Amino acid sequence: MSLQQIDTMIDFAIAQVSDTPDGYRAVVRELAKRWPDVTGAQIVFVLVSSAHAIERVFEMTPEPRTEVQQTFRVAALLASDLFALQKRGNFAPSGRDLTAYWRENDPFFLTL
Repeated sequence: MSLQQIDTMIDFAIAQVSDTPDGYRAVVRELAKRWPDVTGAQIVFVLVSSAHAIERVFEMTPEPRTEVQQTFRVAALLASDLFALQKRGNFAPSGRDLTAYWRENDPFFLTL
């Protein structure tokens, strides 16, 4: 994955979680759908990076921003799915693998 692709994904995630109050709900699903060949670990990196970027923009705000907290939360939940797939022998699941896992085992990100 190139740095340009990572930047594109981060920009997409920032827009997704910032555009509407519940934009975080679809961001994981949309990242996996738009970039099916990237690894789940890369998606976690993109989510954490986008949350951190938003946090830096609003660092003077006294209250933590909801979209930042929710983006960190979905990154952590995605990491638990990556661990579940690792326990099944898939050590570098892609966005495509995650989508299949969600359809077959855990629809949380499909319905969030």
